[in-house]
Amino acid sequence: MRKKFGTFVLNAVTFSAKCWLSWCLLFVCTWLGCTRGGSGLRFSHYRPAATLADSTPLPTASIVPASATAEVSPAEQLPPRQSFAADPTSAVSQFRIPPELPGASAAPLRLPPFDQGQSPQERRSLLEGLFPELPAVESFPQLPSSAGMDLSSLQQVAAQHSPVMRQAMAGVYKSRGLALQAGLYPNPTVGYQGDTIGTARTAGYNGIFASQEFVTAGKLTHAQNAALMDVRAAEHAARRTRIRLATDVRRNYFKVAIAQEQLQFHRAMAQLTNAAYRAQIDLLAGGESVAYEPLQLRVLAIHSGNNVIQAQNGLMAAWRQLAATLGTPDLEYTGVQGSPEISVPEIDFHAARDWMLNRHTDLAIAQTQISKACYLLRLQNATSVPNLHLYSAVQKDDTTTLNDVTFNVQVGVPLPVFDRNQGNIAAAHSELNRAQQDLANQRNQLVAQLSESYGRLVSYSEIVATYRSDILEDQVRVYRGVYERFRGAGDSLDFSQVVVTQQTLAQVIASYLQALTDQWTALVDVAELLQVDDLFSISEYCSPSPAAVEPPSGPVTELPAPLPPAAPSP
Repeated sequence: MRKKFGTFVLNAVTFSAKCWLSWCLLFVCTWLGCTRGGSGLRFSHYRPAATLADSTPLPTASIVPASATAEVSPAEQLPPRQSFAADPTSAVSQFRIPPELPGASAAPLRLPPFDQGQSPQERRSLLEGLFPELPAVESFPQLPSSAGMDLSSLQQVAAQHSPVMRQAMAGVYKSRGLALQAGLYPNPTVGYQGDTIGTARTAGYNGIFASQEFVTAGKLTHAQNAALMDVRAAEHAARRTRIRLATDVRRNYFKVAIAQEQLQFHRAMAQLTNAAYRAQIDLLAGGESVAYEPLQLRVLAIHSGNNVIQAQNGLMAAWRQLAATLGTPDLEYTGVQGSPEISVPEIDFHAARDWMLNRHTDLAIAQTQISKACYLLRLQNATSVPNLHLYSAVQKDDTTTLNDVTFNVQVGVPLPVFDRNQGNIAAAHSELNRAQQDLANQRNQLVAQLSESYGRLVSYSEIVATYRSDILEDQVRVYRGVYERFRGAGDSLDFSQVVVTQQTLAQVIASYLQALTDQWTALVDVAELLQVDDLFSISEYCSPSPAAVEPPSGPVTELPAPLPPAAPSP
């Protein structure tokens, strides 16, 4: 009985030991199946804290050995998703890249097998074929900042070489010639005159004659004064042309300056993306990354290189436009001095408006047109007074044997019975009224343009200030923080956040450059309306004053009243 009982206890203990070993083996197999990806390896993705300068970090997780000859694809490195793979009709199982998509013919990226005995440098050399060097970008000549031309020098070159100014001065000389011609007296008329030729078979009367029109009522003076107003208008137009030429030079100057700054920023961004791409390859060589991560950064790095190429070509295009504006289209590239990141001059709207209304050439031209209309009205009133016509002839009388000399004299004036120049006088009055209204219209338009340009200047100045003080620095901090956390946080931070923050940084820099462009464009527009010679001294004429802080309580000072039409000359 005791023998049977001992046998029973031994069998029970043996059975229990076998069950315990079976459960242990099952647990080990299950754990191995979760940590193996097909025939490849699966790492724990532990990312030690590191900076961008750490090029060869080593993994600290354990590695399950696998076949050394197996090739591992990115998809095979991930644990199997049984819930989707089991269903052949699921969207995951049927996912395919459309063949019509550019780049769809690219072969899948397959990494060489990971050998635990390889060093990160050896692993890096194996990955060089999969992640080649970035395409080289042609270097652009780097010129010292002192080699370029400043804005004042560029404006002087344009004034000397641009055909626009010569055209404007030709218009002034033309108007002066027309004013001289308008005051010249009519020429006399002389000639031969023969009368009653053949009478009684004689030669008749033969001799010479002369005639002259005498202009009355000061018509020539009025006509010349009206033409002199055109001379003044042409002189004002020449000054306006000089201001517009300076404005074109300023616009193209800032295009070149901002293009230089844009090229510098894109180069820095290309260096950043290139460094991030190289660092991610080092992480992949150390087993701390997957294949698509450095490949995505390579795409961004190449895109940054393309931006550098575009910035270089844009800079040369801006320089050629500037050279053409100067009247020297073959001018070699030297760059421009000055930085678009300097602060814009501070301008007060009320002071700027008063300065503009007192000096703008459009208002001066409108004022000369009013004066011209006044002189033309005087001329039309004087035209109703007829001019005096004198005719005289000296002839020899060949009809008799006496051969006497005869004289003929005619003096006449047209009688203003029907035509007293009423229609032209009425038209001159209407022209004077139109010129006066045109002055008020020009004034309103200038104030409206100044309001719009000044509003843009203030807005973009504040936007640029926020970029400098907050947005740019904050976005750099965000990118640095996200990347460092990605390096040290492992799987808790998605790699896409690094890509998004890097793209956001590039977009912020592009928006900052556009804000700089809009700011200086607005300042150039304001300077064109104020018609100042020096852009950077504009605050000396339109600086804020205590009286201009609050809107004026009284009426705004008006321009001088136009000349009144003169009464008809007797």
